[in-house]
Amino acid sequence: MKSEIMIQILFMLLARRRVTAEEVSRKFDVSKRSVYRYMDELSLLVPLYVERGMKGGFSIMDDFRLPATFLTEKEYGVVLQALDAYAGELPGEELGIAINKLKANSKSSRKISLNSSTLMIDSGPWGITDEYNNKLHVLAECVETSRAIYMEYRNVNGVATSREAEPHTLVLKQGIWYVYAYCRLRGEFRLFKVGRIEHLKVLDGNFERRSTEGLSGVFGYNDESPKMKDVVFEAHRTVISDIEEWLGVGCVQTDENGKATVRARLPVDDGLASKLLGYGGRIRVIEPKELRDKIADSANAILAIYRQ
Repeated sequence: MKSEIMIQILFMLLARRRVTAEEVSRKFDVSKRSVYRYMDELSLLVPLYVERGMKGGFSIMDDFRLPATFLTEKEYGVVLQALDAYAGELPGEELGIAINKLKANSKSSRKISLNSSTLMIDSGPWGITDEYNNKLHVLAECVETSRAIYMEYRNVNGVATSREAEPHTLVLKQGIWYVYAYCRLRGEFRLFKVGRIEHLKVLDGNFERRSTEGLSGVFGYNDESPKMKDVVFEAHRTVISDIEEWLGVGCVQTDENGKATVRARLPVDDGLASKLLGYGGRIRVIEPKELRDKIADSANAILAIYRQ
């Protein structure tokens, strides 16, 4: 009984943001002393404060919200069904508008995110679409429940293939979401960019999870790899902030004139050359020569296209 009353008090606070001891006492037929005791216990769980005086009462912080996982997907659906049943019997359009807002925020379309006072991870880049978020949600559910998927996947060369896969892990790397899945077509684990999945369908049945020991070596090169080299380049002040976010502030040294020199150990490949080309004339590679040549060749090829 006590816990039920405390939960209902919490919902009163969330709906109205402020209640009085007298209102709570009258609604639940309990003494004011009991109300104060309930509020003391609630204050250990949620941010409450007391306003004294004639117009005082118990208030909850304006920015407090219940977590998105407070209701399961099934419970969320039951609430919407109940509201839909009453919508036709009540006058006015407010309930219909509220139902549409709840449906727009249903768990099946919510972003995958981790949000606390010190850390926030969003599910995708700026301008993300609902379709992308829905794919992430479906993939996350499949990872949790060991459900295989059918997908049409378009690779970096534009070639589309149809395949079945067993999603084991979702990975966020430099703002890009990947799913690490066992590809039944290739008979091995592959890393798929979520943004390159065109069509996605959940298959019946569950798969047996496999070892994912190979995941740690997927993203990058061992420090002893021949591609790993000491890279040095100069950077204009307008891109220093971006480079610090990319490589870390410890890799950037700025002299008294504001000139920045960047030193980092990186894999010298086409990906790095493309990344540095994106800075245009605001960076100048000093070493290694192999990287300078890659960037120069790419720049000359671009120049030749536009000169035509």
